[in-house]
Amino acid sequence: RAASMSRLRKSHIVASDSAELPPSVFDVVELKLRRAGDAVALAFAPLAEAKARLQEAQEKLSAGEPTDITRERWVAMRKAALARVLGLDRQEYLRVVADLGSTLPREDLPNRQDVPLPSAPPPVMPADGSIPDCVLDNVTYTESPLDVLLLKVFRKFVADEIDFDSPKAAMAGLAEQGRTYMLRASEEQQQQMVVNVLRRLFTPVGPPFYKIFMSGIWGERQLGPWPWAPALTSWVTPVFFKFLVGPSTPNYRKDGQLGGLVVEKCRFLQESGCKGLCVHQCKLPAQRFFEEDLGLPLTVSPNFETQECQWSFGEVALPVEEDPSMPTGCLAGCPSRKALVEAKACNRCS
Repeated sequence: RAASMSRLRKSHIVASDSAELPPSVFDVVELKLRRAGDAVALAFAPLAEAKARLQEAQEKLSAGEPTDITRERWVAMRKAALARVLGLDRQEYLRVVADLGSTLPREDLPNRQDVPLPSAPPPVMPADGSIPDCVLDNVTYTESPLDVLLLKVFRKFVADEIDFDSPKAAMAGLAEQGRTYMLRASEEQQQQMVVNVLRRLFTPVGPPFYKIFMSGIWGERQLGPWPWAPALTSWVTPVFFKFLVGPSTPNYRKDGQLGGLVVEKCRFLQESGCKGLCVHQCKLPAQRFFEEDLGLPLTVSPNFETQECQWSFGEVALPVEEDPSMPTGCLAGCPSRKALVEAKACNRCS
């Protein structure tokens, strides 16, 4: 890297006698070279070296770097080192993250699964054994014109499937549509309804195109999924699913591989407040649609404490009853519970 910088400076001096580039240009180029070198070294580093690089970066950041440009390098090194530790030993990764605690911003984590909020108050355990509600405040989502259009189309397709459209606006109306259908449909019917909606949303052109270029499916032959499919899908998905789940960011799967996506705070879960709607009208139908229609396995892992949600493309999902990360019972403040009780009472009276 030093030799490259020396040649760059010499070539600049020879090429320009009358005008000189600002020194900061060389600093930026040198930073990019150093970051690239750090990333390459960490990609093949053993666990001990990755942890040493992580400690070095953390010490530099804790001490306070003189310029933003050098801080950027240490933040990038910390992220790369954490990703390497995650890929080599997930349990060690969880231990290291726990030790760093609140000194490590949550958005810098390569994977947030099984990582508790360091500063959140402990959840109040309901006496009836239900799942504690989200400990974070609700957020207000900013919709783009594309979000508004996609949500309108999605709600129209849902209304066609269930023969009901709520008078409420936007996401509140979609949550009411889902809850209304849940009261009279089985779990399988709910999942099939959402799969049907996703098929219409993707149009007949989308799945065949995806199968060829992502899943590697040609007719009856399956050569993939191609190596780039999980990562590329995680980069494209935030644009088209933001209307439903809110902002999301590509990250790493829990096995340390690219192809993850973390939803910062799920819009549908926040609005519905219902685990049943989350599981049967989002998680399971999304997994089924990607597996059956697109040819790429998917695991959707909601976090009911934070309302974050991890999407892991290329990861085969466990059945809900075998998934240790899926809590049993309803959310404590779930509005669907009261509606279900009332519906059962009406059925008994009729």
